[in-house]
Amino acid sequence: MQIDKIPKIFISYSWSSDALVLELANRLVFHGVDVVLDKWDLKEGNDKYEFMERCVNDSSITKVLIICDKAYAQKANDRTGGVGDETVIISSEVYGNARQEKFIPIIAERDEEGKEYVPTYIKTRIYIDLSNPEKYEEEYEKLLRNIYEKPQFVKPPLGKKPEWLDEEKTNFFPVKDLIRQIRGGNTSIKRKSCIARFQEAYIEVLKSYYICNVKPEEAYNNFLNTKTVRDIYLEFVETIAETESNYAETLAESFEYLYNKLTCVKTFNPQAYSANKNDLDVYKILLWELFICVIAYLRHIKDYEAINILLTYTYFLENSLFGGEIKQTNYTTFRHHSFVIEEHYKPMSQMKDKYTLVGNIICSQREKFPIYTAEAIAEADLFLYQVCNAYDLPKNERIWYGTCWFPTCYIYVENKGLEWERMKSRRYCKKMEVLFGVNDIEELKGKIEKCVYNSEISYLRGWDAAPAILNYIKVEDIGTLN
Repeated sequence: MQIDKIPKIFISYSWSSDALVLELANRLVFHGVDVVLDKWDLKEGNDKYEFMERCVNDSSITKVLIICDKAYAQKANDRTGGVGDETVIISSEVYGNARQEKFIPIIAERDEEGKEYVPTYIKTRIYIDLSNPEKYEEEYEKLLRNIYEKPQFVKPPLGKKPEWLDEEKTNFFPVKDLIRQIRGGNTSIKRKSCIARFQEAYIEVLKSYYICNVKPEEAYNNFLNTKTVRDIYLEFVETIAETESNYAETLAESFEYLYNKLTCVKTFNPQAYSANKNDLDVYKILLWELFICVIAYLRHIKDYEAINILLTYTYFLENSLFGGEIKQTNYTTFRHHSFVIEEHYKPMSQMKDKYTLVGNIICSQREKFPIYTAEAIAEADLFLYQVCNAYDLPKNERIWYGTCWFPTCYIYVENKGLEWERMKSRRYCKKMEVLFGVNDIEELKGKIEKCVYNSEISYLRGWDAAPAILNYIKVEDIGTLN
């Protein structure tokens, strides 16, 4: 175990501050400071001048406290008495070492106008003020922290340059400025206009991530580079949640708009007559991640009505790479599996043993504190699977195999029970009634009994299947407690 070094100090003062100095020295000793004081350490027969010189120059003495009152300042300036002798020694050190932090002026007295008494040679030094009884404790703490080199305000460690500074092709100012305009908008009409312009500007920013005939490694690196643009959208989400009364509808419409734009190759090349679906993979990953993060935010602020709106909304989404084939669907369409990364890039990478490379990156490298932690993101992904069967979702005309949200990140969830055990409480059931869009506990039970365990919702190689709501509570136990 590392033992802290005991700090050692010397106090230079005038007889006029005897009482203050003795009290201060005793208190410092009580707080673990080795104090060298003439009253304790200068004995009869000792050379007074040699004692002073040794204390000032001794390398083991880390601080010299200079107790400044009227008498001390006058004797120091006139170079008289013992104070004058010490001043000759100290001033040579101070003038010779302009950045020297060893010498600390301690203000013990002020004149009638409130001006501190300080010797001329240390007037420019920052001091500790013990002259005001009302601030004595605060200033004493500052002194103690200085002696122990434990400042109250610590400079944080130097971070790294933001990645987006090197992305010269991307100009984030327009979208960030529109978020500021939404937040500062004083009328609903102005905010709605800015929201519409934000979505258009966001599409323009995302165009710079389009790579034609993308290779697997390019697709992976392109995904890594989207964190900044993802975080901008999350800032947009938080802003409209604070400013708009019907923000959930706005978010649903936004996801619909972004999906239809970003999954159509003509958004990026209006003359395109052929397309590779992998070229648009980065956008489907982004939309999937954004939807999970939005749910994580809504769970954080406990807006269960907003979650209900987003999950029961009928989305009309593009079904063709070239556009013009809109089909009705539900939120599960936003769930995406990246074949180009998981099946093509991962097997040839050093991360080939991961169950999911994209899920691992999202939960290990893309946190945005304090809300979007790895656990919060993984929990939101699992949540979207667990509640899926409870809703009478709009039919998904895009797929033949039914409605399902595979929770890619469920293997990173620590608290897999989430909030479901709390449904034993009738009070908590009121919140869940809002989440599931029902009016009473009996209707809630009818929803929950659909959320059964499915052993097929799992990764290969033996990992346990994703847990369902009924893994954590029995239907008959719902609403049985106050």
